[in-house]
Amino acid sequence: MPLEIRRRARAQAPFLTVVAIVAAAFVYLTVSPGHWRRASGVIALAMLLAAVLRLLLPRRTAGLLAVRGKRWDVFCFAVLGVLILIVDIRLQN
Repeated sequence: MPLEIRRRARAQAPFLTVVAIVAAAFVYLTVSPGHWRRASGVIALAMLLAAVLRLLLPRRTAGLLAVRGKRWDVFCFAVLGVLILIVDIRLQN
């Protein structure tokens, strides 16, 4: 792998981690469509992880998780994660 690609991947590690978790949930969903609640729970946890990473990391190391201001990014990721989790829990009953 060329040095430039490794450097860019390392710079985007938080974003790539979240994307990898969401992608794994989608792959799991395509393999086992009957377990969509579990996959949506994993996606919700990925959004909450994005909120925590954005909260803890400075802007220059947050990569593509840093879209706007820190407070706004954390708020959006957290609300999205909580809403997906609430829908997931409510649909299980």
